[in-house]
Amino acid sequence: MQKEKAVPPLPGGSGSAPLELNEKAGFAVAIDGPMGVGKSTVAKMLAQMLNMTYIDTGAMYRAVTFYNIQRGTNLALNGELEKSLPDINIDIRNIDGLQRIYLNGQDVTDLIRTQEISDITSRIVAINAAVREKLVAQQRQIAEKGEVVMDGRDIGSEVLPWAQVKIYLDAAPEVRANRRLLELESKSQPVSFAQVLEETKIRDERDKNRPISPLIQANDAIYIDTACMAPEEVAAQIAAYVHSTM
Repeated sequence: MQKEKAVPPLPGGSGSAPLELNEKAGFAVAIDGPMGVGKSTVAKMLAQMLNMTYIDTGAMYRAVTFYNIQRGTNLALNGELEKSLPDINIDIRNIDGLQRIYLNGQDVTDLIRTQEISDITSRIVAINAAVREKLVAQQRQIAEKGEVVMDGRDIGSEVLPWAQVKIYLDAAPEVRANRRLLELESKSQPVSFAQVLEETKIRDERDKNRPISPLIQANDAIYIDTACMAPEEVAAQIAAYVHSTM
């Protein structure tokens, strides 16, 4: 079990030890955690509270998946995914305070949120070394240019190990499955709770045991169980902690 660290509810609380920072970098908040824990929702709120740029790294991997599905790439063949990378340009734009993902000039923000893309991304795309090299480099370049809130599964441990604030969000699989179910139902993607729960557990196992950049809680990350907290509460608690470190 991961070692839990309490988050100070108000500025002025104690935090983790000072980090050795990347001299080129701006200020970064890294948020990690398993599927369905509310990373994206919390990160968006937090970025607005702190007037920082929100970066959804998972959406970037989904965009790569979407491109290859549209292209008809046979992802079962070695090297086919890698061949597509030079033709992929992912641009993150903030429009009216919301992050939009553009793939080769096309807004694919809403198109990449299907269960099929989520599954393929987790099983194939997100564990591909060449894909990770390309996207991690872009994510780091973005972080070095300003103040960001970045969420994913390996942000604090691999992508931005120098991040000044690292957060690990968690909740029981049943809680996360119910949240995911409500999200899918809101998008007219009917599915049973039992199915979503099973997929959640499979995804957890896969993410935590993948050979490249597995899901872990960084040693200096603060642990927050979100099971009994609204996203607004989680974001406000993290914001208070960030203010206490600045």
